[in-house]
Amino acid sequence: MIGFSDWRLESGEVTPVFIVGSDLRDGSLQPFNVVDGNVQTLTQGANVAVDRSYFDRLGVSGVGSTAEIRGRKVRVVAITDGIRSFATTPYVFVDQKNVRNYTGTPRDRASSILVRLKSDADREKALSAIRAQAGEAEVLTSDDFRSRSRSFWLFGTGAGAALFAGALLGVIVGTVIVAQTLYSSTKDHLSEFATLRAMGSSNAYIYGVIIYQALINAVIGFCVAAGIGSLVVQMTAKSALPIVITPWLMAALFVLTVVMCVASGIGAIVRVVRIDPATVFMR
Repeated sequence: MIGFSDWRLESGEVTPVFIVGSDLRDGSLQPFNVVDGNVQTLTQGANVAVDRSYFDRLGVSGVGSTAEIRGRKVRVVAITDGIRSFATTPYVFVDQKNVRNYTGTPRDRASSILVRLKSDADREKALSAIRAQAGEAEVLTSDDFRSRSRSFWLFGTGAGAALFAGALLGVIVGTVIVAQTLYSSTKDHLSEFATLRAMGSSNAYIYGVIIYQALINAVIGFCVAAGIGSLVVQMTAKSALPIVITPWLMAALFVLTVVMCVASGIGAIVRVVRIDPATVFMR
């Protein structure tokens, strides 16, 4: 069972938390990446497990710290590392026998039922059998659940729209800046390009020079941005909302940077194509 509740610090301050309760005696969902304490002690009294990235928010310092959830005193008995939510609301793990008191969930209700399949089980047949008996309840695989969560945050909330808008703005601004830089550089050297054309240089050769400049800008700009991005990843690694940049994302961003810079060079190419080689002899 899951649900929101109020966490009261010893100082009296109240902060919202997300309660996760499961039957720890039956192999259900348990806190992972435990770095201190013992998860099994959650079954003994009003005990909870929290992530150390939320120590400041929850007003705790480690195992043995106390607080209140909906007026009931609780004690921290386990500490995890890396269990953080996208909404930055702290996760608090408790035993199933206590979760109803903390979330106000009726005794005949549950949020989810976790089904584990044996290694030799027929997955599709098991899904069909469960769906046939689940009534109106949804039956999702872990991949389905992951995909739905991502889709919700990307397309169902303002957070996703802000991310896409920021990314699009970055592409537009980056393209315009690179285009202006290449155009200005080309304009300052129009006489040199005109000389090359007067000497019989092919358009392909001149295009190659401009594209080469664009690629240099792409590599330098990407290296600078990658360095800043790596620094941001390290700075937020232990925060409540860490930034993650995967190798595939880095590769995709490099390709996008190259495409942006090459596209920006088109304006400079158009300007050079219109040069009359005769202008060299008029100077």
